[in-house]
Amino acid sequence: MSIVVFGFAAVAAAALPSYGQDAMESQVSARLSKAISVSSSTVKPNTIVKGKVAYSGIAVSAFKTDNPVQLFNPYAPARYGAALDNALSDPATGRARAWKVFSLQF
Repeated sequence: MSIVVFGFAAVAAAALPSYGQDAMESQVSARLSKAISVSSSTVKPNTIVKGKVAYSGIAVSAFKTDNPVQLFNPYAPARYGAALDNALSDPATGRARAWKVFSLQF
């Protein structure tokens, strides 16, 4: 009985594909490049991009949205953006310190 179990285990182990380090690295790099391309192509709800200039902030969010009251609603749907999208945080503590009313990025 143990010989039969050992035989099945040997056949199952031989049937499993063996992935080398190169295959694993190529899979990880493919997933990373896909994630980078998806994240770079999506525009946040509080951002307007024109050429190489990006406008963002509370004023832009209010301009883009169909219902500006939802910007104050803590239970608003995700399409209105996250609460901390328009907040500036302190680099030392990570806590929100100010609101971003209007911002330009080049």
